[in-house]
Order: sequence, then structure tokens, then C-alpha cells
Amino acid sequence: MKMTPSGRYAPLSFIRLLPDSPFRANMERDLCYLRKLDPDRMLYNFRAAFGVPTDAEPIYGWDAPDGLLRGHSTGHFLSALAIAVSATGDGELREKLAYTVHELHALQRTAKGRARDFKTACTPEDCAQEKWSRDPSTWGEGFLSAYSPDQFALLEQFTPYAKIWAPYYTLHKILAGLIEAYERTGNEEALDAARGIGGWVEDRLSPLSPEHRKKMWSMYIAGEFGGMNESLARLALLTGEERFLRAAKLFDNENIFPGLSEGEDTFHNLHANQHIPQIMGAMLEYEATGETSYRRIANSFLGQVFAHHMYSIGGVGQGECFREPDSLARYIKEVTNCETCATYNLLKLARELYAFDPERADLMDYVERALINHILASQNPDGGEHETNAVTYMLPIGPGAEKEYSNDWWAFTCCHGTGMENHVKYPDAMLFDAGETVYLNQYLPAEYKGEDFRLLCNTAFPRGEGRITVESDRAFTLRLRIPRWCRENPFTADGLTTAGRWAKIEVMPGTPVEIAVRFDYRPRLEYTPDLTEDGHRLASLLYGPFVMVTFDDSKEYLSIPARADAETIEGECAIRYGGREFVPMYQAHNRPYHTYFKVK
Repeated sequence: MKMTPSGRYAPLSFIRLLPDSPFRANMERDLCYLRKLDPDRMLYNFRAAFGVPTDAEPIYGWDAPDGLLRGHSTGHFLSALAIAVSATGDGELREKLAYTVHELHALQRTAKGRARDFKTACTPEDCAQEKWSRDPSTWGEGFLSAYSPDQFALLEQFTPYAKIWAPYYTLHKILAGLIEAYERTGNEEALDAARGIGGWVEDRLSPLSPEHRKKMWSMYIAGEFGGMNESLARLALLTGEERFLRAAKLFDNENIFPGLSEGEDTFHNLHANQHIPQIMGAMLEYEATGETSYRRIANSFLGQVFAHHMYSIGGVGQGECFREPDSLARYIKEVTNCETCATYNLLKLARELYAFDPERADLMDYVERALINHILASQNPDGGEHETNAVTYMLPIGPGAEKEYSNDWWAFTCCHGTGMENHVKYPDAMLFDAGETVYLNQYLPAEYKGEDFRLLCNTAFPRGEGRITVESDRAFTLRLRIPRWCRENPFTADGLTTAGRWAKIEVMPGTPVEIAVRFDYRPRLEYTPDLTEDGHRLASLLYGPFVMVTFDDSKEYLSIPARADAETIEGECAIRYGGREFVPMYQAHNRPYHTYFKVK
């Protein structure tokens, strides 16, 4: 039995970010990059794999012509283009998306045979790429990738990373991009290509025993499959075809799902971004089947992440892995904290859970935290000539850390790929329409013009003040999230009432509503649950929704007082606290900074 969400998010096609905000500025840089990217370069490896000549130059990084993960960035490119078209209506980007989809589909149609019949000439001990198949007529109908199916066959032989590299992860990015192209722009060819991939996966995996698949999915990175269960369940919901739901269930991770369903932490010390998308997949399987265990898995996972694994900026992990519960301070000095991809996927998961329980303000508190302090902070506003959408892989939080960024053509990594998407979809969880109730969850400077109501959120970010205006052709209750960090009533309007984490006002047809907004920013410390090796508890300084950092190149922890007045620096979202100047994390670029401190 399918489960229907409690409402729907306001589509990006009806929301426009207002000028003169860092969200809009980041978005414009991302759009500039998407216009700059040459689709023929993004198609280079696919054409090479299928034996189709091309004069284009390849791309590099993990998508280099000999890279084992090549093709994954083209999937992100599809997703980013689809999101950007929805967010802007840009005709040039729509044409670029349609061209890329068409060329991929043309290659896919040359793949013949049955997926399960493909055999590799390689073994785990002897798997040089020179031995990979070059005959698409043997690859299986529906196959589409930037390399032959040999990596998939080698995974079935339990070939470890880095002899192979996560073939289903790459396939998921391509499949997700095609589904985004269909859902956001109505591209029917993209849906047909997605159905082909789904059919290939179902035919290839269904002969394998549950024990065989369980061992595959437990393999570090080699067995990483992204959100294959998410995209296949979504494909089942879009098409009504049961075979795609069967295929989605083939990716249920029996190593972690059963324990999570019972409230256990089964993911500590595991690769973070290998597993977060699987939990998102569980939510889509819940929607497609109504099986409550899937929803329990997602709630259990996210609850434990929030309580025991999350840093102040909303990021997780060290060295790409979750560590022991409540072990944060001991890993902060490492430079490999808070992989940006992981936060991208946690945001998707929080958004999906919220759609079935829109009273859960805590989920939208997380979205606010991670969006402002990690995603907004992950793009360099001062990039050079070849750094149009320069984004972080890790966002380090140790003493004297400094962000490192990608570039246009030579640093195609997983986080460069999600970075193409992140900055064109800031408002995608802003408004949730549940019929009789509409929830305003994020106070981004933006305007929504829907079919039966209009909402202007004219907030002066980052100052936290402004005006919300609503005009409607229908009656509904507007509920406004009161941020957890806000200690006093942040709203002023006739007829406005507050209860717990929400304020509400009745909206009537033909009667405009205006709500004055002024959020109360005060400093507060958020402590780590554990101590450093030398016995100190660490804390981040927050000011309203902002994680505040101070510039200093020392590699040792600085100290700040447990209590001090905050003096606002005129004209800036900056403060003086304990004798030091602090700015929000999203303003910290190209200089070393401190995020965590010893507390006097």
C-alpha cells in the first residue's frame, strides 16, 4: 500500500530568490558554471565506452578517461541542469539538458542482450581496463554507463576497492539525473532512459542470492551504491511498474537496516556517505510500500545522527566515516571532517521525513543549520578564472583550518558533483503546502507565486528582520516555524498566535496579511559531548542561526569565556565576543579560522 505524503513542497518553479543575498549570489555563480560546462565534454567518456568517436576534450579528476568512477559527474550535471531549469526557467539550460539526455539515450539503445548474461574476462587478480569489454551488443539492454559492465561483474566476484570503484554509485548518479530531468522538466526521453537502467539492474541482480548481495553491499566503497534503492523506488512510483520496486529492495542493506529498525546504532565507524543515501532509499520504499519498518529505519538513523554524531555546522564524520557515538572532540583537529556530500544527503533525508510529519519543526531546524553553516559556506565567492563554482569537499572545523575548493575542469569529485546541485536549490524545503495548512519553514529572501496564493519573504539576510506578505485566493492557516535558537517572539502581526515551536495566522481570500519579522540573535555555546585527549570540553560559538568563526592561523585551540556580552559590529553580521572578532562560517574564505574553542 502506497503512503502519501502529508502535502507537497512548493515547487522551485514558483519560487525566486530575491537579489542581494548570499544565497542568490551563490546561485548565480552556479548558474554561470552550468552555462559554461560543455555537454560534449560531459559525454566524452560515455561515447568512448560505446565506441562512438568524439572530438571533445575529456574532463578530469575522478571522471578522467581512466578513472574508475567516470560518469558520475555527468549524472550530477543532469540533476543540476534539471533543478536549475526549474528554479529559473532558463531556456538555454533546458536545451543543454535535452541534448545531453538525447545523446545518452542514443548510446543506451545500442546496448543489447540480457543483463544477467554478460560475463567479464577479468578476475579480481587480473582486472586491467584493457581487458574490459568493448562490445555493447553483449552488455544488456538498458545499460548506460561511461564504462562497460565489467566493474559490475567484478563486484559480484567481491573485487575490492580500489581495483574497482563503486559501480552502482556511479549508476545511481546517472539514474537520479535522468529522473530529475523527467520530474522537473517533463522530459519523456529521460524517463525512458531511466526505465532502461532500472530494467537492467533488476535483471542483473535478481539471480544473486540474498547472502551474495549482503556481502557485496558490505564492501567498503566497492559496494557503495549511493541511493539506488531511492531512485528505483521513485521510478516505481512514477511508472507503476512493480519490477522497479523489486529492484529497489535488492539494495536493502541487511547489515544495518534490521538493527536501525530496532533503534540500534549500526552505522558507527562506517563510511558516512556510503550509507546516508541508503536511508533516504528506505523512505522512498516506505512511500512505495507502506511498510513501517522503512520509516522506523529513517527516523532511528537521523535521530541518532542529530544526537550523537553531528558537528555544529550540521556536518558529520571524520575521514568520510562516522565515528563512535558522542566522539566529536577527539576528531576535530583532523582536517577531514564534514564531507559536503554527506550534508547534501542528510538534507534530502530530513526533507523527505518532514513530508510525512510537517509538525516536526526539529527537522527544519536541521535544514536551516546545515543550509546556512555548511552548504552556503561551501562555495568560494572569490574564485579565480577557472573556479566558477568552486566548492569544498571537506569543510574542516579544526583549529587554524582553511577551506580547499574545486575548480572548473580538473577536480570532478563527488562533492564537486553535489556542489553543482546545492546552490541552485536553496528554497526547495522553504514552503510546505498541506492543504488547510501551509508551513513557512525557511526564512530565505524569496518570493513564491503559486496558483492560488503568493508569499513574499522579504527578509534582510543575515540581519534577521523584514516582512512577510501573503495574498491568497483560498483560506488556510499559515504556520511559521519559530527557530529553536530564538528566545523571544520573533513575529508581529494582528491575529498572530504562538504555541510551542510554531506561530500561526489565518489567511483569508482577498485579505492580504503582513507579518513583521525580527529575530533575536544572542550568543550561545554548543559543547561537544566528549572531552579532548587532554581533558577539555570544546564548544562552538553560535549567534542566532550562525556558527561563528574567528580568523587565526594557530593550530592549537584558542580559548573563549563561557559567558560574555556580544557586541555587534556595525554593518556586518559580525560580533566581538571575549575580546575576539567573529564572523559567520559562510563568510570565512581563503583564510585560516577556528570553529571550536576551549572554554574558560
